[in-house]
Amino acid sequence: MRRLPEMPGLHSAEAFNPAFLHAFFERAKAVETRPGEFEDALRGRVIATVFEEPSTRTRLSFESAALRLGAGVITVADPRTSSASKGESLRDTARTVGGYADLIVWRHPADGASRLASQFAEVPVVNGGDGRLGHPTQTLVDLYTLWREWGQIEGRTIALMGDLNHGRTARSLAWGLSLLGARMVLLPAPGLAWEEAVLDRILARVDYRRCSVRHPMFRSWTGKEKATLIEPRSLVQGELFGRDEVELNHLDALYLTRLQRERGAEEAMASRGYGGLQVEQLADPLLKQTLLLHPLPRREELPEAVDEAPGARYFVQTRMGPIVRQAVFLALLRPDRWSLPALHPLPAGDPDPGLGTCPNTNCISSPEGIPVPWRVEGRHERHFLCAFCDAPLPVEYAGCRSTRKLHPVHSPKVMRILPENLRPFRERHGAMEAGYEWSGG
Repeated sequence: MRRLPEMPGLHSAEAFNPAFLHAFFERAKAVETRPGEFEDALRGRVIATVFEEPSTRTRLSFESAALRLGAGVITVADPRTSSASKGESLRDTARTVGGYADLIVWRHPADGASRLASQFAEVPVVNGGDGRLGHPTQTLVDLYTLWREWGQIEGRTIALMGDLNHGRTARSLAWGLSLLGARMVLLPAPGLAWEEAVLDRILARVDYRRCSVRHPMFRSWTGKEKATLIEPRSLVQGELFGRDEVELNHLDALYLTRLQRERGAEEAMASRGYGGLQVEQLADPLLKQTLLLHPLPRREELPEAVDEAPGARYFVQTRMGPIVRQAVFLALLRPDRWSLPALHPLPAGDPDPGLGTCPNTNCISSPEGIPVPWRVEGRHERHFLCAFCDAPLPVEYAGCRSTRKLHPVHSPKVMRILPENLRPFRERHGAMEAGYEWSGG
């Protein structure tokens, strides 16, 4: 029986698991407190940073991390100076750069770019931010910043505020927080909430529930006094648990994000407005002991006057960037000495021309002109996703490669078929033409 290949490297916060995260925090603490122990750990290695979108903190913190470990750095800091400007495919670029370096950090405007690159580079690829999909090392920075403060994130209440629709840092952070048992209050700017598929996958993966909370201050941030809260079903602590709607009276942390103007957020907000955090709001009991985080750069959503607030931690986040990314490099390039628990595997997918193109127009499969590869998720029913960008695929039927039987995709029988033995179909007649026999639900 064939097995779907897995992607080497670090591409998504969805690949994290609690054992990995707890061990990672301890490793990052060691790097922070005993830097001399690691200063020559990567002597003789070369790390490439390929940044096809603008960056200051992410690129420089990766390069600082490499240099502090004794590695050399080669970089593409402007896509106009690379062969991509001449029409070279990402696949060919990955093959080429993979021959020059021992690891590649890749930032790209298309969703899923690092995942595609990892299939051709032949060295580990780390996602430095791809489209609006994710930014896993920023999530490690964010989580480590909170862990340094609290020691334990489980049971804490953390709000994610701003452009959730386009902001990749908040998407990634939601995965990390859910795996560690935190509550999350979702405070999207008007019209900039996540699509339901994102929440559904988190709720299914970690057995969370959703309910409503309210606070008068929410109206100035989201246009409504009510907000969605998601929390572990098993968490019995405090007044939030077990009620459909409550008044929220405290936030342990508030994670702000700017409007992603480069992805169209400004046009979406033209008639709604988003004021962000105001200095006078810090006096409210909701925020009096709240840690304030922001991935930066900031705009009007985080005034400079807030920098003096006791809970401001966003410049601490920036200082943690090189430390956290050193721990990432050590895990990927020196597992012989500094290994970490395995990541949750992300299948590289199985391209199937019969599924057509990916419904996400920003998926890397579109400019690369390749069939959409699928992977499968779900504990209670099967959901087929693009293996590059996680977009739900319009699959109505699933067949078993061994028995050649075909079933409706939500049939209980499909749950009993191993993922590597599945074959998805959009239409029933296409399955029949491929030699599958209808078996029903």
